[in-house]
Amino acid sequence: GDMLNPFQSIIIHDEKDRYHTLKGNFENYPKNYDETTGLEQIFPEMMGGGIFAVDGDKWKTHRKIAANLFTGRNINVIFSKTFAEHAILLEQTLLKFAEEGKSFDIQLLFQALIFDTFCVIAFGHSPNSFNDAVKGVKEPFQVAFDEAQRISSERLIDPPMVREAKKFFEFGEEKTLKSHVEVLNSYVNKISRQRLQEFKNGGNKTKNDVVGLYMNFAAAKGRDELLEEEYIRDLIINFMIAGRDTTSCVLTNVVSLMTDSPDYETSFVQLVQEKMKGGIDNFLSVELKHFPQADAVFFEALRLYPSVGNDVRYAQHDDILPSGVQVKAGNMIVFPNQSCGRNPKYFDNPDTFNPERWLTTHEGKVECSRLDEFKFPFFHGGYRICLGKDMARQEAKIFMSVLFNTLRFSYAKPRVEKHSNGPVMFYSDGVHMFAHKR
Repeated sequence: GDMLNPFQSIIIHDEKDRYHTLKGNFENYPKNYDETTGLEQIFPEMMGGGIFAVDGDKWKTHRKIAANLFTGRNINVIFSKTFAEHAILLEQTLLKFAEEGKSFDIQLLFQALIFDTFCVIAFGHSPNSFNDAVKGVKEPFQVAFDEAQRISSERLIDPPMVREAKKFFEFGEEKTLKSHVEVLNSYVNKISRQRLQEFKNGGNKTKNDVVGLYMNFAAAKGRDELLEEEYIRDLIINFMIAGRDTTSCVLTNVVSLMTDSPDYETSFVQLVQEKMKGGIDNFLSVELKHFPQADAVFFEALRLYPSVGNDVRYAQHDDILPSGVQVKAGNMIVFPNQSCGRNPKYFDNPDTFNPERWLTTHEGKVECSRLDEFKFPFFHGGYRICLGKDMARQEAKIFMSVLFNTLRFSYAKPRVEKHSNGPVMFYSDGVHMFAHKR
């Protein structure tokens, strides 16, 4: 391609090619090609210098620090308690809706609640957006957050010159994007400023959340550029995208798929009720450790509806993929996650919801197969594999167990498979349901 023509895309389906681009020849496939092409140009207002859009040393710094957050101990001890508190809040709300016979958009409720949950974990601060969602209202920050991602994503299809001209003249939705970004920045900059102030006054040293980890790292390494308001702002927005969107998307699909499969739901609920009968603390500390059937439900929902529909990289130099496909410098490499899991090469009846396909019995003990990240790149793969994948699985297992223990669901109107344009495959019209007490 050249400045006027869109880049040639290569959509890869072969796991050997995915291994090559995500690990084997990783350096040749970053997220940006040059100063006109790449995620830094598509999402500058949203992602800025955050972990999703950058490459090289900038990315390595993010990765090194953030890896300290998602440890097994943090997930099992600190995070699980926060997940359970929020799951119970949702359960209580839905029991009330069940009593009133009131319908709701389960996607909106999950988006708001998981956003609150993740903000507590990452920044020690809940925006309480669930309060609005319960009234059926999407809080202004959430509207801006979704719309800014959608409008930015649509830049991917414009040739660089057209895209830059639209940005410069604020043509079409570019003007709207600007106002959404102002809403985001006024909220997030306030958190950044407050945390920087606390840190400079010596009050942040013990905070074991995302912002605390970054600030402590910056201070220890003498890296003042990491203690700038803009850097902290980009960090927060990137983690918000990571923490809210993907898990709320998969949980929406867990509830939908389970509702579509009453026979499987019946057997799963029996397991859940058995595991939950000793109360929530016992469930978290004892029962959750080995719950392969819940892992299988999580993987099966992701297989059918991966949260991130497509991932992209850009070839720096000409290359030949293991499959023999020739790659030219500047080609966009697309990972079509939404079709990987439905490939009949890997699965019988790939369009059928069947969590059992992930389960095996070994010496009388049921086990859940592990995801092969190159066959099923639902958490991406290789050196940039999702840091929060185990946390997301734990969070989803807690939510599905708390909800299905006391509730079943039915549709208030049919689920329409129309997905929004954006990094995450949300339903454009939501998923409208009724809850029923078991």
